[in-house]
Amino acid sequence: MILSTQRKLGLGSMLAALGALGIVLAPWLGWTEAPRPWGFLLGFLVGLISGLGGTLAIAGLIERRRNR
Repeated sequence: MILSTQRKLGLGSMLAALGALGIVLAPWLGWTEAPRPWGFLLGFLVGLISGLGGTLAIAGLIERRRNR
């Protein structure tokens, strides 16, 4: 599935915002005290979401710059 530049920017910014929100709220929600495998999985998923979102947003910005 190929995403357009505008969709990459939108999806990337949304995922990056959700990942950042998860990173900031994790201690407040008690995710840091989760049992061993679940704490790792939660941290891994939040990191994966924020990393993917940042990468998509930057890729969209680069494509947008090249197309002008």
